[in-house]
Amino acid sequence: MKHYINIETWERKGAFRHFLGYSNPYFGICTNVDCTQAYAAAKGKGIPFFLYYFYRSLQAANRIPPFRTRLEGDRPVIYDRVNGSPTVLRDDGGLGFAMLEYRDTLEAFVPEAECELRRVKSSPELDASKDCPETIYYSILPWIRFTSVSHPLDLPNTAGIPILTFGKMFREHERQMLPVGIHAHHALMDGMHVHHFLEAFREGLDSLTV
Repeated sequence: MKHYINIETWERKGAFRHFLGYSNPYFGICTNVDCTQAYAAAKGKGIPFFLYYFYRSLQAANRIPPFRTRLEGDRPVIYDRVNGSPTVLRDDGGLGFAMLEYRDTLEAFVPEAECELRRVKSSPELDASKDCPETIYYSILPWIRFTSVSHPLDLPNTAGIPILTFGKMFREHERQMLPVGIHAHHALMDGMHVHHFLEAFREGLDSLTV
């Protein structure tokens, strides 16, 4: 379910109107996140690490209202819940788009996500039919330890959807580190909200509960 935001009483009224007219209103931040405990927890539970950190990132995004805020033309709307759409390397070497629906627990999320990933990997088509605004786009680069990243954007038709990018895990001072890139529409959020997301993501990664 979505709810329209009253711009006149919205605390982002000024920033929203200022950045809405930019030719490219997206900003990007890249950082590394400590995933030592999360990696061990995923392996201990027999859960693919990708699905573990994917779920924790989607869980964090659902907790931060600006990550659930989108555009309908020039109107901001906020969704009760958003899902995640990662790019997937298909069995034939091409790319596919999956839609992994958010669930209240990791235990409920994983089997549904594994089924959807299998479906997309075996498909011969780049199917974008499930694309919708109540989504976060994910780009997964498990081969690259990146320090910067950019994305093609179909402006102004992005609906303000954020993009999360994850890179190759690496070791630093005996810790497992994961590169993370966040791209977001500046009319809908600021760097402070990215900070709040990262804090929630780190907290989720270190949680040992499902």
